[in-house]
Amino acid sequence: MKAHELVARFAAAVEHADPMNAARAVLESLCDDVAAIEGALDYIPGTGGNANQVFYRSPELTLLKVRFPNGRRTPPHDHGTWASILLLSGGEKNTLYRTENGALRKAGESTLTPGAVLTMRADTAHVAECLGDTPAIGLHVYGGDIFTLPRRMWHPQTLEAHALDWGVYENFARMASAAADAPAP
Repeated sequence: MKAHELVARFAAAVEHADPMNAARAVLESLCDDVAAIEGALDYIPGTGGNANQVFYRSPELTLLKVRFPNGRRTPPHDHGTWASILLLSGGEKNTLYRTENGALRKAGESTLTPGAVLTMRADTAHVAECLGDTPAIGLHVYGGDIFTLPRRMWHPQTLEAHALDWGVYENFARMASAAADAPAP
């Protein structure tokens, strides 16, 4: 498997009448070959911000390799579009929220192990956290250019909604990582 082959498969999926489920089907077809995908994306560090995560970006699709180090928890945030994750290695807990008029309502949790797929609709926000001693590494697929779409994040203690700002996001991530668990509205 090569990175350009992944790009081609997901580019075809987003042309489908139901791109979110078509992209999910591509991820599910890759579940048994996570080592090959991780090898194809080995040249991408996956840490240190989006510039070190992205390997494809267009108005219809963004593909990232994301690496969450041990102890890392994100603040609640959305993606401005649907999102799907295929966990390649490690363990990752996702606390899921529905957004209603900017407010969060907890909708559930999903714990990912290598080969597991999680799909989130555009109205879903989440908190992602690394479980265990090894980094959680995933292939993230988004139905648009997540660098230009309007996105939101929530303060991890007050749950006040904010427009996504990467400088503030890192401060929120530090607070979220220090908390005992993801916020429960």
